[in-house]
Amino acid sequence: MQIRFVLALVVSIAAAVSLTACSNKSTPNEENFSAVVKQKLASSPQRCLPALSWPASSEPSDHGNPYGFYDAGVGFVDAGLATVKEAGPNASTNFRKKAIFSLTDEGKKILVREPFQPYPKQQTGRFCYGNIKLTKILKWDAPVTIGSATGTTVYYAYEITDAPKWAGNEQLRSAYPELASDMTGKGQATLPVVLSNEGWQAAN
Repeated sequence: MQIRFVLALVVSIAAAVSLTACSNKSTPNEENFSAVVKQKLASSPQRCLPALSWPASSEPSDHGNPYGFYDAGVGFVDAGLATVKEAGPNASTNFRKKAIFSLTDEGKKILVREPFQPYPKQQTGRFCYGNIKLTKILKWDAPVTIGSATGTTVYYAYEITDAPKWAGNEQLRSAYPELASDMTGKGQATLPVVLSNEGWQAAN
């Protein structure tokens, strides 16, 4: 009887220790880091393309140039967010042929305007294409303690939710590789985290 009692006591203690380890918010594990990343993403803004000022212009000769805007502009036209017309060559275009891209009504409606508008005759803003949803914690670095601060970097994979139809445009995906990666569900990112009295938290 006494042996059975001792064995039962040992099992109970082991289970309690195991449960404490699993529920300890300061433990560097997938469960805790998932909670931190999800909390951070819930408060994060939507994913957006880089800010642009409209109307935007480019030279047709920039077709195929990854540093030029022409191919991206054609993508916005294909997606129904912009129209294009040619101008020049004349003095106003420095005697070069230009493609002028202007927003359609749909483009104007969904453009997220920047708080500061640097050009009086243009609209500066971003096209946003969805929210980030955590799909998997990939790994994390070994926590490092410097002084009284302990931190690490968490690596995670994500997917985009609530994406608009235009985000599937192949021309835009080609012009914006990050959009392509996001829309194919292959997005990856990192999040610096620090250990606090309440457990792991995002560092910024």
